[in-house]
Amino acid sequence: MVSAAKVRQGAEAPVHGAVLALLILYLATLLGLSSALGVDRPVTMPIVLMIGLLLGRWFRRSMSVVAGLLLLAVMAGIWSPFVPRLARPFVRSDPVALERVNAVFVFSNGTSSRGLVNGEGIDRLLAGIALRARRPSLPLIVSIVRPDEKLTGVSSRADQQSLIALVPANGGIEWIDSVQSTRDEAVRLARRAFQARWSRVAVVTSPMHTRRACATVESLGLAVTCVAAPWREASWPATTSGDRMIVMRRLVYETLAWAQYRLTGWANWS
Repeated sequence: MVSAAKVRQGAEAPVHGAVLALLILYLATLLGLSSALGVDRPVTMPIVLMIGLLLGRWFRRSMSVVAGLLLLAVMAGIWSPFVPRLARPFVRSDPVALERVNAVFVFSNGTSSRGLVNGEGIDRLLAGIALRARRPSLPLIVSIVRPDEKLTGVSSRADQQSLIALVPANGGIEWIDSVQSTRDEAVRLARRAFQARWSRVAVVTSPMHTRRACATVESLGLAVTCVAAPWREASWPATTSGDRMIVMRRLVYETLAWAQYRLTGWANWS
């Protein structure tokens, strides 16, 4: 007959493994690794839990080391000044001379299931609208975002159009559709620019996205004036622990994205 002590002893390692696996997932989410890798945490949690139960008996020590390293990285990101310093090179803001610009392009962001643009997308769009207001004859180019391929007919266009209409201008609006990434937007923008024989475009996006977004457009042969939109999600430069946490997540995301874009030749750091 198996004693209760032996049952408890046999279950201890898998339970510890499950706890460590969930802790690793949580810390990875705080660091921004989950979003950078496209991992949906609610969907992933049961899978991670099962993996932890299976591996806890043999790899508990290794999992503890991984969790400890991630915890140190999170603590350093929250309480040290290193993250804002590391993030600063990712921000590019060029002097704006609108007389040399042929159009204003706004990079998109996410949207809700009802087609409402999210906070960062609004920051970018409002900055683009304000920039175009200084020279109303410029065309404004905006990317359309769709929340899900299954939600047919739902897109960000109506919400974007209502915001653009708040500041009347005679330069017209042009739409770029079917975009899934920064690269998609850059390719479609460059195609439209060459058709219209534009030589330079003002590109508006979030601060931490500016370096990669503008470099991707430039790699396609189009001159760019890079404009950093206000970032209301976190103050920039980051001053509080909450701001540093947000900047840290974005730094991880942009670092991995830059690695991909450099390897594929889509962008070069300038």
